[in-house]
Amino acid sequence: MQANRYHHLAWHHGIELFEAAFSTQTFSRHAHEGFAIGAIAEGAGGYVCRGESMVLPAGTLSLMNPEEPHTGHAAAECVRYTMLYVSETAVREVLGLRVLRGFTAIAPRDRQLELTQALGALAARLNGGPMPDRRLAVEEAVHEVLARAFTHYGGAELRAAGREPAAVRRLRERIAFGVEVGESLSLADLAAEMSLSPSYLVRSVARATGLTPHAHVLRQRVDLARRLLLDGVAAAEAAVAAGFCDQGHMIRQFRRHYGVTPGALLRH
Repeated sequence: MQANRYHHLAWHHGIELFEAAFSTQTFSRHAHEGFAIGAIAEGAGGYVCRGESMVLPAGTLSLMNPEEPHTGHAAAECVRYTMLYVSETAVREVLGLRVLRGFTAIAPRDRQLELTQALGALAARLNGGPMPDRRLAVEEAVHEVLARAFTHYGGAELRAAGREPAAVRRLRERIAFGVEVGESLSLADLAAEMSLSPSYLVRSVARATGLTPHAHVLRQRVDLARRLLLDGVAAAEAAVAAGFCDQGHMIRQFRRHYGVTPGALLRH
């Protein structure tokens, strides 16, 4: 069984992610200051909440409103789940919401496991070690979790994504410049420079281009590495210059974007 992990994102509204796996541990009656958004990945968890005893099997969500008292325990031989803790202020800022409603259902089934997968993707990015633009990748993953949770189960209405051609053009130019000068980019900074909310920026860029801001950054880094390699720069040096953590990470991204490794580049 994996060890429990508790991630505290001090730089991103103090949001926290708890990766839990246990069989005998119990949690006495308690409440959280903010929202608790979780998904049961394996086994079954148990609650006493709102005067009712509940069993949450795998594929079930756990959606707690602020200051909602409850207990917690494994209702099977073991339980493994991922839980995001986020304040009301953080939800409003990340999603750009004026009206924020709470969750009506504590333990709904996860629709096509979308929120389970989004929480898993966030955990993977936090556990993945050093990577280019890690903050940007994590910020986008947090946004994905909150957007799915509050639009599907909290009645939130996000501002509809627009085309924003001028902002998309400026964003691509800004990313190209940042990559060329070796800058580490964040979603919050990019959104502020575009005078848009982070949530609206992510969704509008994705609508217009099919890619998120982080995907645009990775594509720009791969392109820079390709140009350096064609100029005769050694692979290890090209990886560092393009902002990758190491040569191995550059090779993986290169294969993902071009379908070949850098060694397959032929200059004529």
